[in-house]
Amino acid sequence: MWGIEKAKELMRTFLGGESENPAEVALLDDAARESVKSEFEETVISDIKRKYEERRTQRNPIELQMRLNINFFNGDQFTRIDAYKNDIEEVLPLNEWEERNAFNEIAPSIETRLAILSKRKNNLKNRPASASSEDRTSAKIGNKVLASTRTRLGMSELQQEAAFIAGVTGTAVYKTVWDKSAGRVVGFEVRNMSEEEKEISPLKEYEEMLLGNDKRVVYRKIHEGDVMTTIHSPFEIFPENISIPCRLQKRIMHVVLMSPEEVFEKWGVIEEGKEHETYKIMSSDNRAYGSSITGRSSGFLLTTVEVQNVVKVYEEWEMPSATYPAGRLIICTDEHLLFYGTLPDTYGDNGEYMLPFDVQQSMKTDGFFGTSVVERMIPLQIRYNSVKNRIQDYINRVTIGVLVAEENALVDEDYLLDNGIEPGSMIVYRRGANAPRFMTMDSLPDDVSREEQDLLSAFDRYSGVSQLAKQSTVPSQVTSGVAIAGLSEQDDTRIGLEAENIKQCLIRVGKKWLNLYHTNVSYPRMVKELGRNNEFEIEQFVGNDLTSFDVFIESEPESSDTLSQRRQKVVELLNGGLFNDPETGNITPEGRAKVFEMLELGDWESFVEAEDDQKRRAQRENNAMITGEPAQIAEYDDDIIHISVHNNFRLKAEYEDYVRKTPELDQIFEAHVNEHIAALQKKAEAEQMMNTDAPYIQRSTMSPATFGGVQ
Repeated sequence: MWGIEKAKELMRTFLGGESENPAEVALLDDAARESVKSEFEETVISDIKRKYEERRTQRNPIELQMRLNINFFNGDQFTRIDAYKNDIEEVLPLNEWEERNAFNEIAPSIETRLAILSKRKNNLKNRPASASSEDRTSAKIGNKVLASTRTRLGMSELQQEAAFIAGVTGTAVYKTVWDKSAGRVVGFEVRNMSEEEKEISPLKEYEEMLLGNDKRVVYRKIHEGDVMTTIHSPFEIFPENISIPCRLQKRIMHVVLMSPEEVFEKWGVIEEGKEHETYKIMSSDNRAYGSSITGRSSGFLLTTVEVQNVVKVYEEWEMPSATYPAGRLIICTDEHLLFYGTLPDTYGDNGEYMLPFDVQQSMKTDGFFGTSVVERMIPLQIRYNSVKNRIQDYINRVTIGVLVAEENALVDEDYLLDNGIEPGSMIVYRRGANAPRFMTMDSLPDDVSREEQDLLSAFDRYSGVSQLAKQSTVPSQVTSGVAIAGLSEQDDTRIGLEAENIKQCLIRVGKKWLNLYHTNVSYPRMVKELGRNNEFEIEQFVGNDLTSFDVFIESEPESSDTLSQRRQKVVELLNGGLFNDPETGNITPEGRAKVFEMLELGDWESFVEAEDDQKRRAQRENNAMITGEPAQIAEYDDDIIHISVHNNFRLKAEYEDYVRKTPELDQIFEAHVNEHIAALQKKAEAEQMMNTDAPYIQRSTMSPATFGGVQ
């Protein structure tokens, strides 16, 4: 370990004594201070690189298995792990003539699992800390924060990416931090370029002419900061101990390759890009493995490649300890120490420090890295490829044929060996010898076909998805509708464990979101949520408004339910009268809108009555008055509906909390409601006057002869 004590030791060395007097330390001249700083940075960087190599060696067996999983998923299925070389090697064919095709059954199985998992929306919700009105209001704000953050980060796409990585390798890692370079731009930093910067990034002559005197000025944007969640493959993560889960880890290292421009943008350090090795999926070329007659399919191979002009950045995250009560975060490259300090954020409900990583495992284990369904299907895939290729070899023998001839019977054996027997060709053999003939082939044994079917059934069992899910067809022996529904439910049941792992991981990520906003938002910030009918709901909050960090995922229909099944359930509910008004027995407008939503029949807003439009306008007025914006009544407003919506909102505990913070808000709502009442009275008086004047208007339009007058 190193840190403050190491720095003191280095300083004592330069002072030439053992004194720790701050006054003596202050006597260090600039050169000595720079030397101490330089040696300390070298010590830190050297220690980080040593830990990186140790953890990489510790993780290597798991990394080899993940690489093999990727190969088999991508179709490069004639590879294996060489324990002696500690690498992935190609399995060479025994003979040049044998078929070497890959009949990939792993990829469709994984893709089907991902399709089933993608049906789950996994919407995060915030549960109130208590039944008090303040906590209920806080939970509503938390729900808007979670929904807004989910939309801003594009979590639907991130979830699919994480599910794919975890489905193939067994592990995907979420990283959640407070990114100071995200959010709205609130200012700019202007400074002059240093000589080192100008040497590394020289300007061309035409650029100097365009920029003029500003060629030495650097502009950096200053952002308000925001939550950032990213997905990372397990190849970038190096835990201290791979045998324990993520929540028990004391130190985790994240290693990533960045461009020099990105390093400068984040830390203001200039470092020249170099060549570094990284894992990359490349196309596997048949020509690299000999003749194409082997039948080896063009797949993909995960291999190490050299990437140009990148910088390797190490991030060491360390949990609090007796030596470092606030934890430690060390960020460095191979040459520069970019950051050395305490953990930047707290993620715990009570302000505890936590690491920013959350692990999503495909198949749960007691260690840091999970396992993949691909791993259990690899032996099946190898055997299946062997059976299919042997069948193809048999077909080749039957269709092409095997010629049998006596020794020295053929006149030109070399020609036949090189060119085979063409249709219509003439075979010349020596006089007295028996004529060449084709060998009679026995029929393919039934055991081979049974073995092929058994392997396909085993794929369904091992992958957790049935033939119904993968091929949209039912087994030939299944004819009952109840049995078919049962198969569909079994798919969802067998994939339920992975779905639950995803839920628990997302819940931990959602808790981090709320804690980061609670800690870092000290001034009012607007959050927008897109509600029903594409209506924006705007909320203003500060970090202290978030009092509950209990995140859960709201219940939703099982992913096995098809659209037709859900619609059938809606029809049953309609027939049961669950959407009807208990007093009138008729379906309510709210119930009708809910039915259209559940049926998923498209854009049916045109069927919504004008009353709903009036309610939504009144709700927009509520949101405007809460934020301090004026809400003007209009001639076309239905004042009765508006008064009802405004008063119903004033009865909620949420409104009481707003009034408690802003007392004048009650007067604003009272004045607005009074305007609607006055407008309503004015409209009633006008209507009464029209009804009173109606007979006179009618008489004035009649002719005088009607009343016996003289024309």
